[in-house]
Amino acid sequence: MSGIADRRPDGAPRPERAESLLRDRIGALAERWHNGAIGDAQYATGYFLIWQIALHGARFASRKSRCDPRAAPKDWLDTIDHAEAGALTPALCGRLERHQFRGVIPAVPAALLAWLQGRWALRLTGRIPSPREVLAMQGRGERPVTLLSAYPRMLEPVLSKANGFEFFLHDLEHAYKFFHDAALHAGQRAFFLAVAAALDGGCFGECLADPGFSARFDYLVSDMNTHVVHSLQYLRAILIERVLRVEGKAPNERMSAGGRDSIAALLAALGERWRFGRAARVALARLLDGCPSGVDALAIERALAEFARAEDVARLQTAFPSNRTQA
Repeated sequence: MSGIADRRPDGAPRPERAESLLRDRIGALAERWHNGAIGDAQYATGYFLIWQIALHGARFASRKSRCDPRAAPKDWLDTIDHAEAGALTPALCGRLERHQFRGVIPAVPAALLAWLQGRWALRLTGRIPSPREVLAMQGRGERPVTLLSAYPRMLEPVLSKANGFEFFLHDLEHAYKFFHDAALHAGQRAFFLAVAAALDGGCFGECLADPGFSARFDYLVSDMNTHVVHSLQYLRAILIERVLRVEGKAPNERMSAGGRDSIAALLAALGERWRFGRAARVALARLLDGCPSGVDALAIERALAEFARAEDVARLQTAFPSNRTQA
């Protein structure tokens, strides 16, 4: 099967042709992976390229330089199907480096390339990890990538995404946000280690009994990859939102003095759990008043980094299943 016949006028395969290509090609790719013929990063990159060709046909990729040959779906599919593992990785890396992919932001091929080259600790899974599993993984400096290969499951909605491919792309975009900048990565990892320790210490127990807060907290720990100060500001916002909800007030109203004191007490408990020094504790307390100053932000960043260095990472290990048993 070439994957390029029976196209619509816009060059993309007709729906039935695209579905057949996905079912057959990804099924064969998954079998190679299950048999150990290819590795996780090769499997994920092949999955990405097969979906691109199924969705866009001959227009799935464009070369960055005119010196390179045009992307030919049949040639690319043949490489995915038949290249030995030792030859497949350099072939895939070269194509990711020299092409742009239709409808996909550059972060996605960049993440796949870093994975193929062994530079980023991405972990393949055939299911959706829980928010707490993602939190523990990020504390260890890892990010999950969910790859759904079973037909027709991969064509069906996954949480808020239209299908398995959209969810897969979403994971790769987050991987880029987590890894692409070394300083930002270190800050995020320290923050997630600290949040996991706070959970273990029961700091958020009462708050997590509130379903609204719990849902937003899950987003913070599993689907938000940004600067640590932005994450803390989001935490502040959902804490205030919860107090206002408990007090029966609108989001634009002021919380009571008692409500404010409860958040201040929680921030103080976090500072104690994270073993902050005086300057960092004061800076964390001032977070309640809004955006911290540059001095306060730096104090918090340094204190979290020190906490991460001292934290026993092994304590956060989870029983995350072997990926070859899941897909």
